[in-house]
Amino acid sequence: MKHRAIRQLLLAFVFVPSFCSLTLAQAPQPELLLMSMPTEILSSDDFGNNTVADRWGFRAFYSVGNGALTRTSYKAGEPARSFLKDVVYRDAIIQFDFRFEGAAEIRLMTGGGGGYNTVTQIFPNYFQVNTAKRKEEFNPSCQGECGFRFKKGQWYTMTIEFVGDEVVAHVDGEHFVIGRHPIIDTERTYLAFQVSGGMASFDNFSLRKAKAKPNWLARRAKCLAEQNSRGPAFTRNAKEEYDLIYLNLKDRLQRNDSRYRQLVNQVAELEKKMKSEFSAANQTHKELSKSVSVTKKELKKTNPHFKKQEHELFQSRKVIRDYVHSLFPELDDLPKQTYYWKYEECLVKLADDPIFLKHTSKSLNLENAFHESFPAAFQDIDVLVDQRKLAQDQLKTDDHYRALKRKIAEAKRAVDAYLFKIEPKLPELSDARMEVIKSGK
Repeated sequence: MKHRAIRQLLLAFVFVPSFCSLTLAQAPQPELLLMSMPTEILSSDDFGNNTVADRWGFRAFYSVGNGALTRTSYKAGEPARSFLKDVVYRDAIIQFDFRFEGAAEIRLMTGGGGGYNTVTQIFPNYFQVNTAKRKEEFNPSCQGECGFRFKKGQWYTMTIEFVGDEVVAHVDGEHFVIGRHPIIDTERTYLAFQVSGGMASFDNFSLRKAKAKPNWLARRAKCLAEQNSRGPAFTRNAKEEYDLIYLNLKDRLQRNDSRYRQLVNQVAELEKKMKSEFSAANQTHKELSKSVSVTKKELKKTNPHFKKQEHELFQSRKVIRDYVHSLFPELDDLPKQTYYWKYEECLVKLADDPIFLKHTSKSLNLENAFHESFPAAFQDIDVLVDQRKLAQDQLKTDDHYRALKRKIAEAKRAVDAYLFKIEPKLPELSDARMEVIKSGK
């Protein structure tokens, strides 16, 4: 890419990093923007200096080098995020270069108003824009998708434009997704990259305030007509097609159909009653995790033995870190943006070091003793889930529990029946969807 080549040339002449960042904060070319025009710049980063970690939050999952932010191979199977710190924006243009280096998926996530609002998902063969769930107000939705073959190792530019309740994401003038949803029209205080399934890199990030182009309404009609006329980005099986229709239909009816909301509220009231009367059997995974976290915080505030053992564990981990630094003194001078990943690489090199193993064994023993002393603060969520299942099994002979479960099932069937009535494609796909589920594909 031309602007990447320019940056490399500047770096070769050892310009001051802040100057490089400033000169490279070029506004997106107006003719390449579909909906909006840039106004004030809020943030930009060419990832070319030693202060990236002051602006972006990440650990060993990401590293900065050669002028790019890269998802490392650390715990490569886990989705990992790097988020922009201290950001507030609304109508805006987000632009960044990205490159697949083995990743299965790249996301640009935005949030505000108490949760996420949009997620731009980029896959090797297509990209799409989704909206998120917000309490009982909005259900998630897929706003659109566009086929595009992103070659591994090649740089591309993604531009995401927000104005009011509208979003447009595009890689050029021909490949775009356009969407409209009330959850988009909100102040945003969160922005993050997420990478899953391997490595990827990012460069030339910019975030600018924006305003709509004067001709947007006419252009929007043409874009929407084009998006509606093109086929799906990939071939879906019956389950995937059913799930997409179901997802978008629920979102639309939740916002626009009072009868649907009434049916959904009946389910919610019954489930609330179930949770109130049989709480042990109906805690969600999130609620179970939160209960453990609350217990841990309370013990830390009130129990001196908890604080003592926690401090001992912290000190044992500091001994390990100090030992690693004594063998790899170059770690002392590394900026945070490269330190975390380089530290993990050093740990791998010390896998057979006897002193390192002695320190890590002592730390592990302290950790085990700490957990044994305060089991309620370190409960395994999977164990709690099993306990929840056991509580459910023990209630199978309880007449009141069984009657309440039947009412919930009937209420949910009423919701599905209404959805089937509104959208005939759902019952047409239902049997084929079940076959896909049974086949495990």
